[in-house]
Amino acid sequence: PLHDLDFGTTTMEEELDDVLDTLRRLGDSVDSIEEKLAKVMKLPLKELSESLGPIESAKLNATLAFTLNSLFFMYMKSQGVSIDNEHPIKKELSRVKKYYKKIEDCAKKQAGSGEGSRAGRRVDAKAAERMINAGLKRKI
Repeated sequence: PLHDLDFGTTTMEEELDDVLDTLRRLGDSVDSIEEKLAKVMKLPLKELSESLGPIESAKLNATLAFTLNSLFFMYMKSQGVSIDNEHPIKKELSRVKKYYKKIEDCAKKQAGSGEGSRAGRRVDAKAAERMINAGLKRKI
């Protein structure tokens, strides 16, 4: 029966306080996002992107795309829109995440193949042996 269910000991006032606290934290988070976006948006995107290297520029663009899509996702959720995994906004967020991962992989490869770095290099022992043997067999 319904009267046997335990709904906890929280009162309506405590639940309201929890909701208000959550809304305050949300407001603080939105304020923080606005501050950070304002810093980025002061310069034209083209100018900002040109001042960075190719990897940093790609990271900036992917981060901005993810941020804007995340904000739109949150807006839609706040408006009561039901969003499943097939929703276009979820697909777009997933696509941007994949691109960011590709950019990160490129950055790691670039860092590993920099001058003076031995990461990513290997010696073909058989080819080296053939070259040495061929050199030793030559008459000087």
